[in-house]
Amino acid sequence: MSTLEVFDDIIDKSLQEKIKSTLFSDNFPWYFLPDLTSNEKENQSRHGFLHLFVDDNIENSEFYTTIRPILDNTAGKLKLILPEAIKCRSFLQLPLSLKNDTVDNAHVDMSTPHIVFLYYVIDSDGDTIIYDKKWEKGTMQMNSEETAKLLIKKKITPKQGRVVVFDGRYWHTAEQPKNSKRCVINSDITYKDIHANI
Repeated sequence: MSTLEVFDDIIDKSLQEKIKSTLFSDNFPWYFLPDLTSNEKENQSRHGFLHLFVDDNIENSEFYTTIRPILDNTAGKLKLILPEAIKCRSFLQLPLSLKNDTVDNAHVDMSTPHIVFLYYVIDSDGDTIIYDKKWEKGTMQMNSEETAKLLIKKKITPKQGRVVVFDGRYWHTAEQPKNSKRCVINSDITYKDIHANI
């Protein structure tokens, strides 16, 4: 598998709009997180909201069937065999009045081999940043000083219907949105023969 792929309109426009309206409806259950980047090294105090579709390979949300075509279509583009979501969750961030322009702390989602499908629900600012260095062992989150030393491999601007696919061992993060809300669906995927391909 290629290290990094970007696919626009991974699902058709009507489903893009359905997912957007579902996630921003009055009855969609978002859960407040006081800090999206909190770890033992540093608290950046950047709050946001979470919805968990799948956790530890177990479906956790009645809305999972609505967003599942994102995973199926992306896996189809990559010709993955028996893809399975280990984790699948949505994050919603609102513009914050930050005193500095530092990005969120770099992280990896998990230590086991996986690839990330990162889907953008809406157009927004707050680019995704993928660094050129891979996690090898130890802590899975950096502090801001460590993050600042990394070299950027790719920056991707959120665009509705776009999905970014990358080896989950690459350190990655996001810029905080300044002008609009930012909403993504982040899926950590495994598949048959993943150990031979990433």
